[in-house]
Amino acid sequence: MVEGDEAMMRGIDQLAIIDQHISAARRDMETIHNQLETANQRLVEVRNRQAQEYRRLAEFRLDELAAGKLITHMDETDRAVLKLLERRSQTLAQLEGEIEQSLSKQAQLEEDRIQVVQRRDELLRKIDEAAAEIKEQLSRQDAYRKLEESASEVSGRAERAEKKAAQAEADREEKGKPYREDPLFMYLWNRHYLTPDYAGGGLTRMLDGWVAKMINYAEARSNYYMLTELPVRLREHADRQKVMAAQELQKLRDMEAKALQVEPIMENRELLQSVQKSLEEFESRIEEEEKRHEALLQQRSAYSSGSDELSRQAIQLQVSEIKNDSLTNLFAQAQMTNNPDDDVIVSRIRELHQEEQELLAEVQNLQSQMEQQQKNFQEIEELKRRFRRSSYDSNHSFFPGGFQLAALLGMLMSGRTSGGDVWDRIDREQQFRRPRTPIDFGGGVFSGGSGGGFGGGLGGGGFRTGGGF
Repeated sequence: MVEGDEAMMRGIDQLAIIDQHISAARRDMETIHNQLETANQRLVEVRNRQAQEYRRLAEFRLDELAAGKLITHMDETDRAVLKLLERRSQTLAQLEGEIEQSLSKQAQLEEDRIQVVQRRDELLRKIDEAAAEIKEQLSRQDAYRKLEESASEVSGRAERAEKKAAQAEADREEKGKPYREDPLFMYLWNRHYLTPDYAGGGLTRMLDGWVAKMINYAEARSNYYMLTELPVRLREHADRQKVMAAQELQKLRDMEAKALQVEPIMENRELLQSVQKSLEEFESRIEEEEKRHEALLQQRSAYSSGSDELSRQAIQLQVSEIKNDSLTNLFAQAQMTNNPDDDVIVSRIRELHQEEQELLAEVQNLQSQMEQQQKNFQEIEELKRRFRRSSYDSNHSFFPGGFQLAALLGMLMSGRTSGGDVWDRIDREQQFRRPRTPIDFGGGVFSGGSGGGFGGGLGGGGFRTGGGF
């Protein structure tokens, strides 16, 4: 059991908190999308009103034939823009339907996955309880207790031998440094002076002997030899002890594994592998649909920001029409007259142009907000995927009572931290319930699967406590 269970929070509840923030992120994106749609509609209306003012100006300043040609051209542009916007509206409505369908499919897949997770956790519990009973039965047998004692004794010797070897190796590096940094000593050492392998003769032998006396080489060589030779011997001894410990431990594990070969455990292990495979398939399908949903949101964002092909064509037609040379010259001429009627139309066009610029600034600001919201949404969705992949939503998964995931996710959504930093904190705080069966009993009670369960115990690694038990 987890110590202080009453103060712990279940992993499944933490996943619900993540889901709440994902829903909030979707709502925020929906709000910005609607605001962008409204702003873009106002832009269309403002540009239409500008076009209307230009029509009035043409009717007022040009002769009937010239004005008719210009107005006819503008009317054709308006109809083309209207058709493009209608197609855009239809496409966007279809996209909204696909987004709703994707959300519905995700919800169903996640609901089905929860059932599989519960089935897996129940199988883990049954296997653990059955294995714990077998462990208790074995513990009452003399042969098993003797094997345990022998394995413990040999393992203890191997551990002590390893510590001695490691200490000797550290001493060799630290205490041997002054010798290695002495050029005279290393010269004689490398020439194997005072050993049968020394090959110096005549004058060389005499000079080497003089150097050896000067630095007291004989004593230094003995000390350095011990520093270099002792770690080798101790390492060889430690390796032999490890082999012996592994052999004794294997005897113990073999006896345990044989005792575990009972029908209930074997059947549940097979079922566990099947359930785990099903869980992996669900995870794959959920992730695929989540990625599809993110892509659909990106497409919708393109429409709401006016960067899709239909919107670009409509905007280009509108802008090019009200800024073509004929209307520009007409506006310039009207500005230079003192006719009060001209002045009224010119003033309206100026006001509409100013309103257009303000709306463009508003759209740009909303687009920046949308980009940030999409980034946050993708990060929190990836957090959720990692949470599921790590089986942190298992019934055997817990978090400390003081762990404030909601606050961390709030910081993520406001841009004050990253998804990676939040995940590191989640990973540090998460704990799995300690099983009744030792993690290495029988070579691993839950081996044979892959991932999940009591701390990812299937397929190696056993029960992870996270230091909280």
